[in-house]
Amino acid sequence: MKVTAYQSYYGATPQSLENGDLNRLITYFELLEDVQKPVVSLIIPVFRAKETLVAHILSLSNLKTIIPYEVIFVENNADTETLTILKQLGAKVVSQPVQGITPARQKGLETARGQIVCTMDPDSIYDPYYIDKMVLPFFMDKDLVLCYSVSQSYENEFQLSPKMRIRNKIKLAYFRWKLSQNFTTKIKFIRAVSMAVRKEALLPIGYDTDLRAVSGCDDGMLAIHLHNMGTFKYVSTKVFTALPPKREPGKPFPFCNERFHTSKNPLAATFKALDITEA
Repeated sequence: MKVTAYQSYYGATPQSLENGDLNRLITYFELLEDVQKPVVSLIIPVFRAKETLVAHILSLSNLKTIIPYEVIFVENNADTETLTILKQLGAKVVSQPVQGITPARQKGLETARGQIVCTMDPDSIYDPYYIDKMVLPFFMDKDLVLCYSVSQSYENEFQLSPKMRIRNKIKLAYFRWKLSQNFTTKIKFIRAVSMAVRKEALLPIGYDTDLRAVSGCDDGMLAIHLHNMGTFKYVSTKVFTALPPKREPGKPFPFCNERFHTSKNPLAATFKALDITEA
């Protein structure tokens, strides 16, 4: 299915689905429960995902592979509507009350049973052959530790205007060029929305759960650690994700840890870091 085919599922809930779609998704998760030895673990952190979650799950149910896999949603203080959707469909959910994308992904990693861990986002739509494309290379190259791809963007309600289609073509060309350069440049463009990692390489490292802001830092830090353990591979596959929020003028997205940001009150920040009560 093309991403535009999911337009009618934007904002959908189990109650709003036709019986055929509802039964399909319930059956999908029932079948996943019977997978005793998954080779692949799909890890999806969820926070506020009610508008896109049903469409995302439908895209997962459209995955075509003979590789046994599991799907793990990590609820990271998710809202009631998001949790209700997952519960009503019978999805496997684990909780991580420590707020942040890196603690959520770390919880998913610790829960995963598969040899290969794929990190995904609940606002994204994936190629039906995504698992085969991202995972099979690991079994052809024992030194491979990370596969990554480039996502395209959709507009509100999974729309693709002519302007957005042009933007996506430019983005793909730009990212592929950047990813073909040296490692220092490459890590800035590797994104967890389309990333697969060998679990035995990732588990001893884990995610830096001290990272408080996202904007690609967790992905880049992971790539830095994995770079010394094996090889990387770019995979051409289709992934569509939501446009990032607009930046405030003159204010970039936060990168890495908030503790490295300039403080408006350096003394108070120092007291807090040293755990000293101000007199």
